[in-house]
Amino acid sequence: MLEKITLNDSIEFDGTPSELRELIRLKKERDFRLEWIDNSTFKFVSNFSAGTLIFNYLPTEGIKGFAKLTETEYGKTKVELNTKIRVELFLFTLIFLIIIMVGLFSNESLPFWIYGLLPIGLVWFWWVYRIQEKDLFRKLKIYIETE
Repeated sequence: MLEKITLNDSIEFDGTPSELRELIRLKKERDFRLEWIDNSTFKFVSNFSAGTLIFNYLPTEGIKGFAKLTETEYGKTKVELNTKIRVELFLFTLIFLIIIMVGLFSNESLPFWIYGLLPIGLVWFWWVYRIQEKDLFRKLKIYIETE
């Protein structure tokens, strides 16, 4: 199920993982931020993202992806790209469930359109995020493939 919600892709770098790490260390000009998590994994974050919760008091970042480097038997590097589920989608669902619960347990009747808000809202936000995630993956691929 998570594979359908998250974005997964991979590319092949014509060199070893250490050569790719060196390329990343030397090639500073990029359209995203890059932060190493460990020796074979890094996080890349878009410099701009629309519709994400970026506030000083919330520990969220903009649109981001994760990359894992794996050396193949041919001396190349497989770069596996993936995303994780956005916290905003969980918050949207929670707010919607609270609204529904308040409507059910109070004597007030909710407008009919409110029941369509969750599916439409979730699909809308997922679509907006997915477009930006695909663009971030595209930027990373261009960055790695152009030496």
